[in-house]
Amino acid sequence: MSGTQYIPHILYSTALTSISMHLLWQRKTADEDRARFKAQTSILQDLIEQLRSGKSISDEEITKSRNLARIHGEGKQPLDKERTNIGWMDVLWGRKTPADLGVSDEWERKDLEQIRKEIEAEH
Repeated sequence: MSGTQYIPHILYSTALTSISMHLLWQRKTADEDRARFKAQTSILQDLIEQLRSGKSISDEEITKSRNLARIHGEGKQPLDKERTNIGWMDVLWGRKTPADLGVSDEWERKDLEQIRKEIEAEH
């Protein structure tokens, strides 16, 4: 029973570690977003300056600049609902893919057929 006195401390330290990791992840994500937006702004400002100065810019250069300034992942399809919904059973035991299920079912079917043939051969 002496081990139960440490349970609150273990829970507190786990919660504190989890919150710390979450905040660190949030900070890194914000820093990456900030750097990406600064780069996009810089690319677009250079393009604006070139257009205002009257320099002739080819459509290819404009397209390249636009592609560089585009938000990463823009235009991609969002992930389907099934892939984004992760439950605790998936976290603990892993997610079964349809291919995994099909392969295991096929092996089980072969094993059952083999056992059935052995039983029929004995009788």
